[in-house]
Amino acid sequence: MIDVAEAAAAIATLVNVWLLVRNNIWTWAWGVASVLLYGIVFWRARLWSSAGLQVLYYLPMQAYGWWMWMRAGPTHHDDLPITRLTTRARLLWIAATLPMALLLGKLMSFTGAEQSMVDALVTAVSVSGQYLQTHKKIEHWYCWVGVNAIYGLWILPRQNLWLSALLYLILLGFSVQGWRAWLRAEQVRPLSIPLSAAVPPHTIELP
Repeated sequence: MIDVAEAAAAIATLVNVWLLVRNNIWTWAWGVASVLLYGIVFWRARLWSSAGLQVLYYLPMQAYGWWMWMRAGPTHHDDLPITRLTTRARLLWIAATLPMALLLGKLMSFTGAEQSMVDALVTAVSVSGQYLQTHKKIEHWYCWVGVNAIYGLWILPRQNLWLSALLYLILLGFSVQGWRAWLRAEQVRPLSIPLSAAVPPHTIELP
């Protein structure tokens, strides 16, 4: 039997990521719905690292990301450009993410959480990926490729969350598509448009 919260979370997440692939600022609005619903789904499944990640980190980051995309560009009007990290910055992010995963996994192992180490790994990588996404760094797609693969192929099937497992495999495909689309759009200076526009001129048109 399909859980209503899981089904709603899946739909919200698909729309959220589809808009993200297209570099559309409304991804953040759908992100709010997605993280609230998946917070409920993961809590019920005793995936407490993932549940906490949704509500305590992802939720406030939706507001921060929306503000960054809207106000941190050259004209402060939804024109933040797509960029990438330096090699040094990439190494620093890796150096910060892996110890975070180990520490969280160790802490969660004392709480009775399911799959504590793997859950902690995707949680730590997601923390990094979400922050990089708010700043439109291409490297955030590397994080989502890894996270979606682990969720879809390992964590969620073992918890019998089959609808969400299928969703994350679809998101894995979206992540690869998004990475390729953002590479093509990198360094293209976006146009200044109002937030109320239905399809911003700098939204990436997919082939």
